[in-house]
Amino acid sequence: MTRVTRRIVSLGLAATGLLGLSGRRARASAPLWFGTRLDAGQAAFATAFDSDGRAAIDLPLPARGHGIAIAPDRRVAVVMGRRPGLFALAVEVPSGRVLAQVAPPEGRHFCGHAVFSADGRLLLATETDWEGERGLIGVYDAAAGFARIAEWDTGGLDPHDVRLLPGGGRIVVANGGILTHPDAPGAKLNLAEMDSSLAIIDIGTGEIARQLRLSPELFQLSIRHLVIGADGGVGFVMQYEGPAGDAVPLAGLLRTDGTVTLLDMPRERLSDLRHYCGSAASDVSGTIFGMTSPRGGQAAFFRFADGAYLGSRPLSDVCPIAADPARPGHFYMAGGHGGIERVSPGETGTQLASPLARGALWDNHMALV
Repeated sequence: MTRVTRRIVSLGLAATGLLGLSGRRARASAPLWFGTRLDAGQAAFATAFDSDGRAAIDLPLPARGHGIAIAPDRRVAVVMGRRPGLFALAVEVPSGRVLAQVAPPEGRHFCGHAVFSADGRLLLATETDWEGERGLIGVYDAAAGFARIAEWDTGGLDPHDVRLLPGGGRIVVANGGILTHPDAPGAKLNLAEMDSSLAIIDIGTGEIARQLRLSPELFQLSIRHLVIGADGGVGFVMQYEGPAGDAVPLAGLLRTDGTVTLLDMPRERLSDLRHYCGSAASDVSGTIFGMTSPRGGQAAFFRFADGAYLGSRPLSDVCPIAADPARPGHFYMAGGHGGIERVSPGETGTQLASPLARGALWDNHMALV
């Protein structure tokens, strides 16, 4: 596999400033869903679409993208490169103008996700120091062209998703616990001794305020993605690296009192997920969340209040999912084999009919702008 060098990143992103013009059609007040995708030739793009699935922003990327961080004022989206990522792209919304291109320092790579601080001043990105075998939060100053100004230890390996907790003073980080190295793309080097955790980090100090782990017998569950409920609880979804025949939960809740509950679902529906959940999102009310399994072609839904399983919806190779801002309990989700659907736990999905919706091969995540 060709490695993405810093020079390739710079050249690839320099061209994108010419290609964001389609975003000028979008109205600032209209909701957009921002994700990453591949075209039929496997070229990578960062793409925002409207409620009908029509493209508003469509920017070529130098390599596959992953997560999207949205600024509090909704005027900037930062597209993170797929792990091991060597680029991040800050994009003005809705114009599509490229504001900045960011690379991690030598010896670091992005791990796919970032979040803005409550005031929008800082971008906090998950990173790996691969020689030091430690996870980091890279701290970038949005007001200074996203210059890197600090790094914080996450207390574990393979930090992946990161979310801002209610109140804005802390973040929660999903340490996936899997050792990787860019010289061995795709290899998981420590499956016999994984150490996944949730780390709560104070933004004011950069210190870990609390760290939580699952029971030792579940050490091969990797915590990957996070959602925040209206009550301040944290939903987390996982992938399992253990024996194929095991039946293990793939979702959990961290309550505001610090207790952790793993969520049950019917055995056959759990089996459908094939030990892997690739994305998650809460609905606009913060009372329901959905998690997706591209391997299983299923999205499963849960209620924050009691962790109840609410049902599943199919879509081939489904991964990106985000809230429908107009309807509590509803979501937009997209598939890696094409297709965008509006769904809820109790209704048949509605497929969007635009050429983009039918033809784009959607990657891991999308975010509501």
